[in-house]
Amino acid sequence: MSQNKKILIFGTGAVGGYYGGMLAKAGHDVTFIARGENYKVLKEKGLTLILGEEESRFPIKVYDSSKGLGVFDYIFICTKSYHTEETCKLIKENVGENTAIGSFQNGVENEDIILRYFGSRNAIGALVFVASKLKEPGVIYQFGYNGGFVGELGKSKSERVQYISDVFQKCGVDVKVSEDILADLWNKLVWNTSFNSISVVTGKTVDEILSDSDTLELLKNIMEEVKAVAVAHDIAIREDTVQYNIDRSYYYKGFKTSMLQDFEKGREIELEGLVGVVIRKSKEKNIPVPNTEKVYNAIKAKIKTVV
Repeated sequence: MSQNKKILIFGTGAVGGYYGGMLAKAGHDVTFIARGENYKVLKEKGLTLILGEEESRFPIKVYDSSKGLGVFDYIFICTKSYHTEETCKLIKENVGENTAIGSFQNGVENEDIILRYFGSRNAIGALVFVASKLKEPGVIYQFGYNGGFVGELGKSKSERVQYISDVFQKCGVDVKVSEDILADLWNKLVWNTSFNSISVVTGKTVDEILSDSDTLELLKNIMEEVKAVAVAHDIAIREDTVQYNIDRSYYYKGFKTSMLQDFEKGREIELEGLVGVVIRKSKEKNIPVPNTEKVYNAIKAKIKTVV
């Protein structure tokens, strides 16, 4: 497969800026879509990546709209999950017969939206595990683990998902090909539902949640509920998903979840995509999720108080 693939990163925040930035830094043909002050800084000064103690700045191709940019080989949607549908409408002219569209987002419903707009020929599954944040417009700080998965939604192996894995691996990003991307998406949801919700309710960082006996117990209970909902929906979630998600979280010392970062900045949070989805899916199979409902309601109350 040719290495000269055109890649569109739609959304240049903490995730899109990091993953797309690593590809651009390695010389790949990457185009970024950004908005507001972030777009202005990226256009004028380029993208700054801070990887641990190492800092680099380089120019990128960045626009505030994908209109008129033509068709891409790969499109990675890196917006918040509540913008997925809007993004699908905006990229229609950028999608050709062989364009692969992946969601580098949180949640388990983004793929359904992409499928609805573009069908299985264009939709692929993807997820990322990364501790990164937009320190300021145009500046991405990343530390700890930086991997992810890509895979066909039908569990088949393909050249296009292998290509994504290969180019990221060569850039130093541990993206692997998944044999069951839906199971991997739900494994990540186990982490996202629990850590994100508890962090907003308590204001605690990931390591503070783990080191407090009360929040750790709540964390485990929520994780078990998400696992039970996945099993009820015939998702082949890993048996050790609770301990797996706890063990991998010790990388994130001092890290504020994305939902807590957004909440503290007064932005819209991904409550429905990360927590509400578990409650909705639980009702479809009559699975009790009292702990998940508890934090969901606590966050709703907290949002009303802030407003």
